[in-house]
Amino acid sequence: MQEEYKFPKTGIHKYVMQYIQDLPDLSGKSVLDIPCGDGRSSYEFKKKNAKIIALDLFPEFMTLKNVKSNYADLQDTLPIETESIDYIICQEGIEHISNQFNVLSEFNRVLKKDGILLLTTPNNSHMRARISMLLLETDLWKRMPPTEIDTIWFANSKEKIYFGHLFLLGVQHLESLLVFNGFKTIKRLKTNIGITSLLLSILSYPILIIFSLLSYIIYRKKNTNVAKKYRYKILWERIKLNLSPTTLFYKHIFWEIKKINSTKETIVKLQDLHQNIKN
Repeated sequence: MQEEYKFPKTGIHKYVMQYIQDLPDLSGKSVLDIPCGDGRSSYEFKKKNAKIIALDLFPEFMTLKNVKSNYADLQDTLPIETESIDYIICQEGIEHISNQFNVLSEFNRVLKKDGILLLTTPNNSHMRARISMLLLETDLWKRMPPTEIDTIWFANSKEKIYFGHLFLLGVQHLESLLVFNGFKTIKRLKTNIGITSLLLSILSYPILIIFSLLSYIIYRKKNTNVAKKYRYKILWERIKLNLSPTTLFYKHIFWEIKKINSTKETIVKLQDLHQNIKN
């Protein structure tokens, strides 16, 4: 019988915990939890009978007695066999990494075909963050932009440094990185609603709609070497993402993402798209 632990049911983990609890039995499924931290997500997956592989830059943070955490750096090649994982949970990790394309490429490599990536990260596209970026180039108006005095959170050696929120992502940037790496976003899940973002969005939503539509009308005339039907569809999806309540109101990104193709296969397809398809 699994030992009971009491993890805080607050912040983004409240939503991650509920998602995992709603999953069916995962017997025979393998889950990579990176960065695993104190083990709160591993704990929920363990209750679903999944096989857990827990990795972290600081494995000593793990609190579970029945799950061993091992050292791994998201910036390096993961010590995991290719196409061996059914689920990856990356909770509040990618915003600390400079080469985010490489992180997602590694996630793609270790996931099985149709495997699921659960990704959470602070949402740099919600309305409060957008206004703060305009005014101060920071995600929160009362916080200074990242500097060398507060960006480095931990270091376990002179070579390995754990950065703070130096590499925050907006939804458009993240979506592009996922597409390039052969992923498809299946669900954009609920997280905490920012009241300030909600109020700001009510006031500015008409302006957002106008500029989004103008951008779409003008930019769809670009990249004419790509088929018009495909081009219009992709750009319209990005307009909807820009105007989505999950983008504008939620403090955190929490996406359920499926592996469709390998990164290499995807890059080849994108290259063919630009080279061979005519308007």
